[in-house]
Amino acid sequence: MGSKPNGDGADAASVGTETLPLIDLTWDEKSAATAVREACINFGFFLVTNHGVSDARIKEMFEQSKLLFSIPHEEKQKYLLTSNNRGYHNFGAERIDVEKQTCGGTKEVWHIGPEPANAGEPTTNVWPSEETASATRKVMMDYCTAMRAVAKKVVRLLALALELSADYFDALITGDNSMLRLLHYDTTISDPESGIYACGEHSDYGILTLLATDGVPGLQLRTLDGVWQDARHVEGAFVANVGDMLERWTNDLFRSTKHRVLNTTGRERYSAPFFYDCQEDVRLECLATCHGDGNPPKYAPIVFGDYLHA
Repeated sequence: MGSKPNGDGADAASVGTETLPLIDLTWDEKSAATAVREACINFGFFLVTNHGVSDARIKEMFEQSKLLFSIPHEEKQKYLLTSNNRGYHNFGAERIDVEKQTCGGTKEVWHIGPEPANAGEPTTNVWPSEETASATRKVMMDYCTAMRAVAKKVVRLLALALELSADYFDALITGDNSMLRLLHYDTTISDPESGIYACGEHSDYGILTLLATDGVPGLQLRTLDGVWQDARHVEGAFVANVGDMLERWTNDLFRSTKHRVLNTTGRERYSAPFFYDCQEDVRLECLATCHGDGNPPKYAPIVFGDYLHA
């Protein structure tokens, strides 16, 4: 899962902090869906709290992430990204915004997806040596299971927010096409004027992203007037955002907001976006509640997999 670059918009320095809407998953669904609708229309980002994933589980995931990235560089070359987008991506290998970045982002990545349902089938993920693989695999798979449960709850709210039945997306977005991307940013200070970014400007191409961070600042959102603002961090909350395909599905009602990461502290940073997307064979055409008289569909129908691999 990943991102779509964007070359337009001012490259201004961040000003202030974006106060993202907060969605509490213990609220009644009607109230939560109303808040989600407002957040997706006006921001494209929101915070998710009381989501049911314990602080201990999140901490454990980050501890294992740090262990993965602490593997010596030479050994990590044994686990490079496979054709199915699993495994390790070298430091600086991702240059998302080719117009503004003069070099790759100052980060390294490890991609983890769902395991086969049949325990007898070989793993599709890339794990390190046997000494650490068992513990790492269990922690990451348990975390992904917990994140799929959170994502399903959020997707129900998205359906209600779009005036659809709560289960509208259940058969279309099952969690089989999900991805956890472990990110490690080094201490390099970003310098946008010189084209040096921790992660270049982009939007996520899919449906929904749920991000956990270690609390070190860096994530910035571009407002409608082109100003970059730091995303507010709330301990224990996930940062949720709309992807390009949900924006398209909703006829641009919901916003897929441009964002980037700048290192302004000189500290290492760890984060873990969880991408929750529909099946590749799903045909996306404007939702019935998102067009009408004076508001025709803006996009032709498209199969998600075709868009993904274009």
